[in-house]
Amino acid sequence: MKSARNPLLFAFLMVASLFFIWGFCHSMLDVLNKHFQNILHISRAQSGLVETSVFVPYLLLAFPAALMNRRIGYQRSILVGLAILATGAFLFIPAGLVFKTFWAFLAALFVLSTGLACIETAANPYVTVLGPKEGAAGRLSVAQAFNSCAYIIAPAIGSYLLFRHQAEAGAPVDFYNLILPYVVLGCVVLVIFGAFSFIKLPGIDGDNKIGEVNDASIFKAPLSRLPHFKWGVFTQFLYIISQIGIMAFAVNYIVQNAVIVDSTGTTSTAPIFAWYASFTHALTPDETAGYVVTFAMVLYAIGRFSGALIVRVIKPNLLLAIYGIINSIVVLLAMADIKMVSWMILPFSFLFMSIMYPFIFAISVRNLGPQTKIAASFHVMAVGAAGSISAVLMGWLWDHYHSVMISFALPLVGFIATMIYGLAYPWLLEKSGRAA
Repeated sequence: MKSARNPLLFAFLMVASLFFIWGFCHSMLDVLNKHFQNILHISRAQSGLVETSVFVPYLLLAFPAALMNRRIGYQRSILVGLAILATGAFLFIPAGLVFKTFWAFLAALFVLSTGLACIETAANPYVTVLGPKEGAAGRLSVAQAFNSCAYIIAPAIGSYLLFRHQAEAGAPVDFYNLILPYVVLGCVVLVIFGAFSFIKLPGIDGDNKIGEVNDASIFKAPLSRLPHFKWGVFTQFLYIISQIGIMAFAVNYIVQNAVIVDSTGTTSTAPIFAWYASFTHALTPDETAGYVVTFAMVLYAIGRFSGALIVRVIKPNLLLAIYGIINSIVVLLAMADIKMVSWMILPFSFLFMSIMYPFIFAISVRNLGPQTKIAASFHVMAVGAAGSISAVLMGWLWDHYHSVMISFALPLVGFIATMIYGLAYPWLLEKSGRAA
């Protein structure tokens, strides 16, 4: 038994390293968004194009990536994704040193995200089938916890490099501090590419593929006739709108709520926010808010690890519903915009968002067998569609209506949908089992 388990554990750890890489890439967006607002003087809606440039490849390329998985296997697909990812990271060099425009950075992010889409389309389903199906949600939650560790590190690095020094008025824009982390990222990705080139993951090639054995519990009906899958993808779409919207504008929200400038120009700062700035030695409110987001990401990681343990005693769909209810309450308190108070509540939404993506994914691809690869691509496309519009729409609502309540109504819808899917899941799964 021990010899049988070790290859699976090694494979899990290797694939989990990929979750760390794309977690770093995605969490850097939270500070990039505000950074571009500051140095290029663009609106919130325009800065939302950062998320759009990253998530459009998920929408356009997830299905082709799934077909690539079926043709060349998970491991070779991962290698293709890593090569493209490294290319996108190194494109930050000409974007910052030659072109020096917002659109050049968006192009680099688009290429980088094309690689991420290939990797994510392969890694998520691979983890779900890398062991007993009853443990798929917990297994994916643990793998996503590696993603969360990167979510802790990246905002801190980004806040230090991008917000610590404010450029003097009229001085030329210096992109050096923005280029540096992406050059390091490109080098790390190349190292991981080399490692994946020399190992052999189990269940990749040959006829005996993991998750594709002759199992009577596997649903034979087409995906279009499986309600637990279809509603899972739709719920994922609405949830990702919530996640991306909150993460994209967390820095904006925290600064606006914790630092108040009245009509006379007098500035009032929330006492705990001021203490946190002193504790972290932050020099600007934006940098302090970036470190608050880092704390939120710690909660995010804790939620992922603890979720994998809690799901051993509470069914994943029920835990999903409970967290959906709690986060709906958290967002309602954020929408109330209680000055100098609500900014402290918002980070807890990260704790209860933590399990939502992996749990929705895992329970919606349950019992799909050979259809799992294609099913995974629909989830990645849902991520792409939601990510493409979420930040831009939320930013436009905030800019146009000057209302936190209206803009944060978007995340509220997503968390309510997550709650409903969690509660309805047993009934949806039963209907899928009866589908012909």
